[in-house]
Amino acid sequence: MAGLASRRTGVLVGIYALALSAWWWFATSLAPSIITSALAGRGSAVVVRCVTWYAGFRPLDAVLKNWKIAASAVVMGGICHLVLVVAVGVWHRRHAPTRTAGQARFDRVNSVLLVVLSLAFFLVTALAGGIHDYYFFEQIWEQIMLGRDPWFLVQGQRRIYPLNAYGPLFTVLAPLTLIGPLAPKLACALTFWLFAAWLVKDFAVNRHLPAWAGTALLLWLASPYVWVEIALFGHFDVLVGLLCIGAVEARTRGDDYASAAWISAGTLLKYFPGVLVPFLMLDGQRIRVRFLVTTLVLGALGMGTACLIWGPSALRPLTFAVAREPTQLSIFRFLEGPHAPFDRDFFFFTIDELATPILLIALAWLWSWTRRRRFEMFASCVLAVTVTLALYKVGFAQYPMVLFVLGAYWIVRDHATLRRRAPLIAVFCAYFAWLGYFDVLMSLDDLYWVMEWAALPTFVLGCLLAISIVRAAPPKPEPVVDEAAATAEPEAVG
Repeated sequence: MAGLASRRTGVLVGIYALALSAWWWFATSLAPSIITSALAGRGSAVVVRCVTWYAGFRPLDAVLKNWKIAASAVVMGGICHLVLVVAVGVWHRRHAPTRTAGQARFDRVNSVLLVVLSLAFFLVTALAGGIHDYYFFEQIWEQIMLGRDPWFLVQGQRRIYPLNAYGPLFTVLAPLTLIGPLAPKLACALTFWLFAAWLVKDFAVNRHLPAWAGTALLLWLASPYVWVEIALFGHFDVLVGLLCIGAVEARTRGDDYASAAWISAGTLLKYFPGVLVPFLMLDGQRIRVRFLVTTLVLGALGMGTACLIWGPSALRPLTFAVAREPTQLSIFRFLEGPHAPFDRDFFFFTIDELATPILLIALAWLWSWTRRRRFEMFASCVLAVTVTLALYKVGFAQYPMVLFVLGAYWIVRDHATLRRRAPLIAVFCAYFAWLGYFDVLMSLDDLYWVMEWAALPTFVLGCLLAISIVRAAPPKPEPVVDEAAATAEPEAVG
């Protein structure tokens, strides 16, 4: 079997090498002349229309430069797809002997869907190029590779602010740009699809998820929200979510050091995962001091190293996060808008000034409540992320990607013990269906009619999701009682 698998892998590598070589020959030898002729009005009407649409209003030199970047990105996307196909084959063969006939049919369907959907995903990721926030990511990484300050200041409409609002670990993505400008974007796409394939083909099988549910899960993971956030915009929040999964999973196994390493990496990449630290350090009503100390030490080392390299500018994202105005999907944006249900002058403080204290008070109360109730570890972390997203004043659509992957993993992991699974899954799907719709409107630049009230359904669905998580969380384990010790006579003192 191992020899057959290695031969199949060798054949796959050969096929991909031929296909990508043929593409590169076409992209570098024929395509430039086709583009030049089409922009001059020569060639078939279909080709001229397609090239004109691709070019937009850019000059020929810019079009050819972008085409070269896209052509090389397609090659990288093909290599990513090869890696995914090999991984899918490995997981498929691992569980094939234990599958029934019905399960085998769904398993084959899942494999085909993974191969086809991911191929389209990688192509869109490559051909979309560096748009939206990824355009600014490229500027930041360029400054890093030149040895300059990645937290440089830019002039906004109201004030000066750092273009880079991320942690120091964001800088490790910069060397990937030596391969190509879109290499970090494709790396995030590959990471997501490896996670999706592993979740469906391996983890869901080990957790005894029904075969049809694996197919439904895969289709859900390929929802429009992911296509816009990763394939089009190139946001890297999926990496943050996967680091959070590693931290929570390690903590549930009692591995404090590994959990501290995962959550520290997530926090140093993007500060949002820091809200999980108080919940991860709980062990019933006790505090895991070893986990907390290790996390603080690793975080301090990361920030200290960044300050030694780039100076105090590494701290700018922290002050910037506090001073930012409510945006997009934040309920505080809605409460400051024209559809607010009350007069903003009624309060002594502005809604903007109240936002951060409200979030901190809510998280403190939630932490105390989960501690008293001995709330299950994974459920408490998913709940903390949900509440943070509902009350954080910076409501960008990419932030819930952490909840998207963390929540999907949790539902698969604990599906056998979850109570009221149907309402939880329904609200979870509704929440991200709405976010996907919002993202599609954003990608089409058609948000104007929805922007002023979009935060309201986001907040309502977020609250419903938080309630569903509380109702669905696995029951608390019964304390283990040593019957022999309980029935023994107390020893005499003295």
